[in-house]
Amino acid sequence: MAKVRRKLKKIILFSRKTFLEVLASIFTNLTSGWFGVLFIAPGVFGVKSVEEYLAVLTQNLPFAILGLVFSLFFAEKAKSL
Repeated sequence: MAKVRRKLKKIILFSRKTFLEVLASIFTNLTSGWFGVLFIAPGVFGVKSVEEYLAVLTQNLPFAILGLVFSLFFAEKAKSL
C-alpha cells in the first residue's frame, strides 16, 4: 500500500511550462475582452458625450493593460523553461 501511495504522489498531470502557457492564453483572451469593452462598447451603447467616453476609457484601460502585462509575463516565463 505504501508503494502505491508513493507512486501516486509522483504523478504529475501537466508540466509547469504547460501550466504557464495555459495561463498566458487565458490572460490573452481576457485582455482581448477588455479591449473589446474599451473600444466597441461605447459605440454599441451610444456614449452621449466625450466625458462619458473618457470615463469608460479610464475605467477599463488599466484592466486591459494589466491583463496584457500578465499574459506577456506568463508567456515569457513559459519560454524560459
